[in-house]
This record gives sequence, C-alpha cells and structure tokens, in this order.
Amino acid sequence: MTQQATHRIQSIGAGLLILLALITALDAMAIDMYLPGMPDIAEDLGVSAGHIQQTLAVFLIGLAVGQAIYGPLLDRFGRRWPLLIGLLVFIGGSILAALAHSFETLMAARFLQALGASAGLVAPRAIIDDVYELKESAQKFSILMQVMMVAPIVAPVLGGLILLYAEWHTIFWTMAALALITLVWGLVSVPDTLAPEQRVALSAASIVKGYARLFVQPVFMLYSVASGLVLGAFFSYISGSSFVFMEHFGLDSTQYSQLFAANSVGLVVGGAVSNALIKRGWSTFRVMMAGTAIYTLAGAALWGVNTLGAPTLVTYGLILGLAIASLGMVFGNVMALIMNAADSPAGVASALMGVLQYLLSAVVGFVVSLTTVNPAQLPATIAICGALGLVLCWMASAREERTVYPASESV
Repeated sequence: MTQQATHRIQSIGAGLLILLALITALDAMAIDMYLPGMPDIAEDLGVSAGHIQQTLAVFLIGLAVGQAIYGPLLDRFGRRWPLLIGLLVFIGGSILAALAHSFETLMAARFLQALGASAGLVAPRAIIDDVYELKESAQKFSILMQVMMVAPIVAPVLGGLILLYAEWHTIFWTMAALALITLVWGLVSVPDTLAPEQRVALSAASIVKGYARLFVQPVFMLYSVASGLVLGAFFSYISGSSFVFMEHFGLDSTQYSQLFAANSVGLVVGGAVSNALIKRGWSTFRVMMAGTAIYTLAGAALWGVNTLGAPTLVTYGLILGLAIASLGMVFGNVMALIMNAADSPAGVASALMGVLQYLLSAVVGFVVSLTTVNPAQLPATIAICGALGLVLCWMASAREERTVYPASESV
C-alpha cells in the first residue's frame, strides 16, 4: 500500500468485494458479450466485418485513455464519486449503442462505454490498496482478477443466448441493465477510502508529476511490464483457442464452450490455492513466482509436445488447462506487488498499471498475429511471455531489496 493511503474503513466485506468484482468485470463483458452478434451488426448497419472489428479496437483505445484520465480524478475527488460517475457514463454508452442505427454512432457509443468502464478498472484497485497491506490486498485482488478472467469466457456464451431470442441491440440493453444494477448497489455500498486531507491538487503539473514519478520507479515498471506480457498471452488464448479446438481438434461450439467453462473453474481453483498458500505463510512474491513458473513450464511442455508430434485432444487440453489455472496464482498477487511498489497516489498508480497492461497486451496480440496460426502458436506465446515475466519479476525483486520500499514481502 502506498504512503498516500488512509483507512477510512477497516475492511472490505464480502458484499462490497463482490460488487467491486462485478464492476471490474464490466469491461470484459463489454468486450466479449457482443462478439457473437458481430455478423448481425455488420449486416444490419451495412458495413463489412472489418468495420465492426474496429468497434473493438476503439473500445480498447478508450480503456487506455479512460484509465489515464480517471487516475488523477480518483486522487483529487476520492474513490466513490468518480467510480459512480464512470458507471453512469458506461450506462449512457450502452444505451447509445443499443439505439445505434449507423456505424459512426456505434463507434462513438463504444468509445463512451470504454471511458465509463475505465473507472471500474481503476477505482476498485485503488479502494483495496487504500484499505489493506500487501498480503491482504493480494487475496482481494485475486478475487477481482478471477472474476475478470472468467468474464471473457462467460460473456460470449451469454451474448449467444441473447441472440437466440432477440436481436443484437438487446446485448447492449443487457449491458446497460447490468451496469445500472451495480450503480444502484454502489450508491448504497461504495465507501470513500481516501480522506480529504490525503487528496492531491488536480492540475496539469500534478498529473504529469504523478505519472513521471512512476515511470522512473523500476520495481513498479518491471512488475507492470511482466503482468502485461502474461495478460497478453492470456488474451491470445481467448482469441486463438477457438481455432485450435474447433478447427484442428474438431470440437463443435458446445464442446468448445464446455472446455472454456472447465478452464474458468481452473482459474477459480488457482485463486483458492493462492489464498491458501498465503494463509500458510508464503509471501505474495513467492506465490506469484510459483504460479508464473507453472504457467511458463506448462506452455513450454505443450510447445515441446507439439514439436515432437501431434498431441491428442486430452493431452493438449490438460496441459493448457494447467497453464490457465496457474494464472489464478499470478494476477492478484502481481497486482498487489505493483500497487505496493508505487511511490505515488494509488489512483495514478492503478491507472498507469492498467494502461501498461492493455498496451502490452495489444503489442503481444499484434506480434502473435504475424505468426502462422497453428496448435504450437498458443503454447509458444505462453512460454515466451511467461519466461520474460519471470525474468522481469526476478529483476524487480532484486531492485526492491535495494530501495526504500518494504522488502519483507519480496522473497
């Protein structure tokens, strides 16, 4: 936890944590729920599939821009009202998308959605960092990340079910309804964990200074880059696994959805293992490194199996499932380490971490898109990104021992 934090509340109850997790998941739902409807949207608006894919790109750009904006706002006005206003903006963008009858309107709506969803990424991280020290925050972040990782798996299935009974506009009405539920719940439940005396002035100079301080903090940057690489590999799994399992192994859409559901259970199990190990006395860093090592070794093993010969569906699915499950030990812990290493206000730190993660994920996705699509591509991406992440985290730990940041949790 940064030196700017203050304990306005003593702990975050289960209800509030669930709410924060649902708010965090809104961006993933907005990214993936409308994917099954893309062909219908293109036909209805009279544009190509490539044009509709641009609505996803503009959403990701909006997330990066929005997080950079919300960070300083959270440190100036506290955590509660910027988050609630962000939810209101998301609802407005969702309604505009539901009413869209032109490509241009849909593009504007998606950007507005992303600006609102950005608050749901930045604010919950800052709230948790305000209240908890490293080990406790790692457990709470782990729950947030489990929901965030499961949401991309559940959202397309939910979108597909909606399309069985309604047109694509209903998908965006559903997003608006989900956000409205969290907004009403948030009005009742979300506290402000940043005291007025801890808030910072909102000016161009203070914003630049806050971000500039983080860029020259090696521990923060190393952990952030490492998490972005691993997250990028996970997004490559989401976007590329359908080819592997449906076109190469011949699964139908139902079987593929069941496989995704099994992996979502694996993520939850990985998170439970992480929390159990921390309660047994393992440090946050040790659990994170163990999870990243399993992730990397599983990817390397599957890459090797593909190099030696064609693996069976069972072999491929089990090894890949182990890799995905191990991420339950990684993301919550590395997020806690990043926030703990930040010698800047939590809002700005949370924002820059999110921007770096999404930008690096985009870079990983672009590099992967330049390679040949085949069953070896995914495990190779996992192995390479995981190995780079291990090296960067080790470097961060080594630097941490030589800085003024708390080192007791580093080993």
